[in-house]
Amino acid sequence: MSNQPVDWWPWSMEALQKARELDKPVLVSIGYASCHWCRRMERENYEDSYVASIMNRHFVCIKVDREERPDLDLVYLEAARMFNQSAGWPLHAFCLPDGSPFWCGTFFPKDENEHGIAPWPQVLMRIAQHYLKAKHELMENGRNALANLAHTNNLHLSDARDWKADLLWEAGKALTESHDDEMGGFTPAPKFPSPMKMEFLFTLGESKEMRKKTGFTDRMDECLKRTLEAMSQGGLCDHLNGGFFRYCLDRQWQSPHFEKMLSDNALLVSVFSRGLRKYKESGYREAIEGTLAWIESNLGCVDSGFGSSISAEHNGVEGGYYLWSLPELSEALGQDDAEKITSRWLPLVTSPELVFLPQLFSELNFPARRKEQIFAKLRNYRIHQKPPAIDELRTCSSNALLARAYLDAGIALGNNSLIAKSRKLLQWMSGNFHHSDGSIGSILYPNGSLSPHAFLDDYALWAEALLSLAGVVEALGVESCQPLLDEAENLLAGVVKNFRDEKVPGFFLSSENMSNPGPLRKKSWYDHASPCGNSSLLRCFHLLGLLGKEKNLWKREFNEALAAYPKIIRQSPDAVGHALGAIAEATNGVALVGGPQEFLHMIIEKMREKPYRPVFLHRAKEFSISVKGKKINCPSNKMDDLIEKALG
Repeated sequence: MSNQPVDWWPWSMEALQKARELDKPVLVSIGYASCHWCRRMERENYEDSYVASIMNRHFVCIKVDREERPDLDLVYLEAARMFNQSAGWPLHAFCLPDGSPFWCGTFFPKDENEHGIAPWPQVLMRIAQHYLKAKHELMENGRNALANLAHTNNLHLSDARDWKADLLWEAGKALTESHDDEMGGFTPAPKFPSPMKMEFLFTLGESKEMRKKTGFTDRMDECLKRTLEAMSQGGLCDHLNGGFFRYCLDRQWQSPHFEKMLSDNALLVSVFSRGLRKYKESGYREAIEGTLAWIESNLGCVDSGFGSSISAEHNGVEGGYYLWSLPELSEALGQDDAEKITSRWLPLVTSPELVFLPQLFSELNFPARRKEQIFAKLRNYRIHQKPPAIDELRTCSSNALLARAYLDAGIALGNNSLIAKSRKLLQWMSGNFHHSDGSIGSILYPNGSLSPHAFLDDYALWAEALLSLAGVVEALGVESCQPLLDEAENLLAGVVKNFRDEKVPGFFLSSENMSNPGPLRKKSWYDHASPCGNSSLLRCFHLLGLLGKEKNLWKREFNEALAAYPKIIRQSPDAVGHALGAIAEATNGVALVGGPQEFLHMIIEKMREKPYRPVFLHRAKEFSISVKGKKINCPSNKMDDLIEKALG
């Protein structure tokens, strides 16, 4: 922001106090590093001295990185929807001097354009004049908005008596009915990857009750396989460089939104790992291995953590690094090959020029070896071109998701070195995200400093990764699972102490002792790009209720958390996939398996041949298998039967 003449303030009590002293409205601008439209907003408006003079004269301007302050992002995103505005980034919230929003919007051009969006200078002047002439109206808007935002924290909470196991079946049915059978995906355009929904369907399909509903499980398989195919074969996947883009703008998965997020890619590695274990498709293996290779080549390593994203734009053009013009293709491949492949690649409809995104094509026309030759030529052509900018911020939640992804991939691929990477990454997190007082920070900056606070998602997703790894480490003979369980339990103790709503179920996104808090504390019940903290806590509480030192405490927490969800699930099953997955796992039961080292090692080797189910493997002299507190008897001399019982 150093080249911007806007007088930006960070979010702080000092900035709000300045607004009160000057009696000016507050303009909160929220964005993130890899967002093309955020960069475009900066170039067109914030770097313009005339526009900046309007902003400085009439507003106290606050700049927020949504990765640093997801609590503020949640407040103002929800406010934007409340004002019937589109919700996305860049996000602009116009607020009273106490931070209460009275109107919100997203991207605004500097000048009038063919899309009919009001120019930014015009928007600024209208709001500034309204504040001067009719401030009482805006004050009423702000008061009402804040009251509504507080109300929605608990709007759809339920009672423990409302929970019925049939809710899982109903939610699964609703998700499969929403599936696009022709093109794949669980939404109309734009097409987002849906890893949390798919995670739930994978888990639901392994329940004994669902296995009896053969028609329904067949339907789930159709949906899962079609969507995995669409994501791995179409434009969501960067077939040339590796990794997955954020989402696709069109129903056909041809035209992606080009930023790449660590969190998205980690979640997709996990869901493709489940797909590989269940369906044995070689394309899923390629997706897993290619995505992990891309992450390690571009974002970091397990010894120093991983950056959060790669920018969507290149030289000011969205997708400029990934799109190819006809002249470029002809120069890189020769005219004949260029014509052959472009006859099979649709030009992107979002671009006014004829540009193409490399995608897979039928092996009937291009054998795999020929395809790789073409892709190698394209990579070599761009080898000296500077790649898009990387956001080097190490975020706690995204690295936790990657640690879980390494574990899932290691089991699915039968590659114990990936499980070792999961452990190393979690060890690196333990050494770098803790403050001296035992609290944790959300972001590790490139200069080595740690943000002063963390959020619910950081604690919950980190604990979830630790608990997942704890379930298999003793099978590998590496270490005891107890330190991982203790670390997870300590994180959850911090959650209960600092984030819990003492009056009704649910946990706030921000802690009660956070410095420079937002205008109110929000609860997040719904998954967005990543699982929300409240949904992740369901899995954590359930596992610690089985394995933790304070089992009774965690069982109570799980039951109270579960009680909040019946109405939410009935109304929005598509928005709580991670919670549904956790509840389905608890309903199916975690298999607690004890036995000698050799037996546990055989189980983990066999796990990749079986669909995903949660297991906890611990070393013991005697063989034991229990699910939901019930011991399963099986003669120890029938090893294959024992393994089948453990994983079945």
